[in-house]
Parts: sequence; C-alpha cells; structure tokens
Amino acid sequence: MMNRARTRGIDHFGLTVGSLEDAIHDLRNALGAGLCYIEGPIRDPEPGWMSAKLGARGSCTLRIAALNVLGTNLELFDYAGAAQRSWTSPPGAAGTFFLLLRTPTPERIISRLFNEDAVVRPVEHPVPGYEMGLPSGIHLAIQHGPAEQLLGAVCLNRYDHDRALTEFTGTFGLREVEAVTAFGASGTVLAGDHGAPLAVLHGHSPAPRPANSDPGGHHVAFHSDDIDASLASLAAATRYVPRGAPETITDGPIAGDRWVYLDSPFGLQLEVINMPDGTLPYEAGASALRAPITIGAFA
Repeated sequence: MMNRARTRGIDHFGLTVGSLEDAIHDLRNALGAGLCYIEGPIRDPEPGWMSAKLGARGSCTLRIAALNVLGTNLELFDYAGAAQRSWTSPPGAAGTFFLLLRTPTPERIISRLFNEDAVVRPVEHPVPGYEMGLPSGIHLAIQHGPAEQLLGAVCLNRYDHDRALTEFTGTFGLREVEAVTAFGASGTVLAGDHGAPLAVLHGHSPAPRPANSDPGGHHVAFHSDDIDASLASLAAATRYVPRGAPETITDGPIAGDRWVYLDSPFGLQLEVINMPDGTLPYEAGASALRAPITIGAFA
C-alpha cells in the first residue's frame, strides 16, 4: 500500500562534517565504508541559492562524499566559506545526530580503533556495547545485536519527538520496530519495507539545532519515484514546506539525480530524492556503489 508521501523509504542520511577527508578516513577505518563518489566543489549558481535550497548560513562552497556504510547510504557534507557555528552539544542531546551499529561482534570494530584517537566508552546497560567519538567528530554507538545493521539516529525534544513519530509512521509509512537507547537518549527504531532504518530518540537535554552548513547539521532523505507527486501529497497536508522547486542535476557523478529539501513540522530537515541507481555516471569506475532502493515497492 502506498504511503501518503508517496515515498519508498529512506534513501540516505546526510551529515555535515568539519573535514571530508577526516570523516571518510574514520568511517573506512571503523566500519569499512566504501567511497562511492565525491561531488564538487559546488558553488552558488546565483546569490542566495545555498541558503534558500540547502539551509546554509550564507554563500559558500560545498563538497559531498557519498559512502556505502554496511549497506546504508551516508552523504557527508563539507561546507567552506559559510558563517558556521560550532556547537558543543553532547551526543544524545536534542538536535544531534549519530550512527548506531548493531553487530554480534562489537569488539571486532573496537580493535580497529586502538591506534586512532577515538574516545571509546564501554556501556553495560541497557544494551552492552560501546559509545565513541571519532576524531572527525562523528559519534558512533555500537551495540550487541543478532545481525549487523547500521542506523541513523536523530535526537529531538519531547514535543518534536512525538510529532516526528506520528509523521514518520502516518505520512511516510514507516513502522515502529523496537525500543532503543544510546548516548542516554531513548526512543524507537522505525523501518519501512525498503531503505535504511531510523532511530527517533527523545534527546536527554535541550540543545540548539545546527544549520545544514554547521558541523553536525543533518537531514533524512526519502526516495520517491515521482518527486512532484510526493510534493503535491505533502503540500496537501500543509505541514511540509519545500525549499523551492525540485532540481535535476545535469552533470557530474550523479547526473540525473532529482531532489528537493523540505522543512518538516517537527524541526528536522528532510529531502525527497530520486537517485536513478544503475544509470549514474560515477558507477562506471566506482570501487563502491550506493545501496539502491528496491525496484517495484509500489508495484
């Protein structure tokens, strides 16, 4: 059955980092991430474009790295020249994002980090594992689980958390899977029939939400077969505000990608995207490919 947003599931998570190279190194070292492509530098095609379309703080340049991390698509954003703000919010606070890995062998991951400057803290309750800050600033929780699975985790204040659960399940068709706690924040794992799972957590303390161009800025992207139809459905709900009209990339490693960002009623930046995997220019010479949304979800 088609959900109200006419989307298939979560295509990727986006995260802004201080250094693209450092973040790629950390994720390769810790999780064996595969680098699919690097896009950019991207510049404002017209004054105010980055701010209006991406939620950046003023004019800037942008590089994007796409990684396949254990079957989950992660896009890393590195903004240069933006009026960035550095937040000191601890992971698990409202407004933060981190990665959560379930694996039957957490110690195998930890052993890779012995020669790095990662700050690792063992955790016994409620689920045994580890919580760590990688040198690049990315936060990662590793918990014992029956199978290896990587989730993105968003932390929201109490009001936005409850609204987000309602919207993700009622509008985007995700279902509640199980309870989860990491970095002192508790909430629910959501999943669809396709795409990546998402942990929506009630942050343990209030904190400002970073802009997309600030380190720690983040968004959740949903795949749509027809972005215009998805936007029409979301507009009818009068709760989602697109950042301009959808755009189609015409050159570079992902020519053919069509996308638009949206402001959500619960404060989290969203994206609706149609990435035509299997036809993208980068794929010809790539050592790693994105994890595609399964074709035929709505057949």
